[in-house]
Amino acid sequence: MTRPIRVAVLLAVPLCACRGGSTRGSAADSAAVLAASEQYRQAWINGDTAAALGRISQDIRIFISGVPDIVGEDATRKLFVDEMATYRVPALELNHQDLILSGDHAIDIGRYEEVQLPKTGGPIYGRGRFMTIWRREAGEWRIIRYMLNDSPDTGAHPKR
Repeated sequence: MTRPIRVAVLLAVPLCACRGGSTRGSAADSAAVLAASEQYRQAWINGDTAAALGRISQDIRIFISGVPDIVGEDATRKLFVDEMATYRVPALELNHQDLILSGDHAIDIGRYEEVQLPKTGGPIYGRGRFMTIWRREAGEWRIIRYMLNDSPDTGAHPKR
């Protein structure tokens, strides 16, 4: 069985980010990054490719364990369309360790757990680490870099 690419995790940020982590930068910038992250998360939950693509930069680069680098809008569009056609994401939990802001950039680092439901077959459980870099472009926060690493125990049912 092939392992799904866990693109949905790409910054699905609850609004209570950074418990126990560090936040540097203005409160308004932190809130704006979190709002953009929530929009992105909702896009994946709703299977809305256009909304998800609306949160990425033209020079996006995605780095996922075991997958060739995904570079640029066209490659990302293909990835998002393929993933959303194959999987639904009903559950996604994040534990944020850091949200670091500096000028027009923000770095979000943490751990995730998710459930993906393929169109056929049983649920797929995943967990691991993420790091996403956001950039303010024309007044909106967009994802420019994203790195995802599965934990060795990926596939086990998340602890509830």
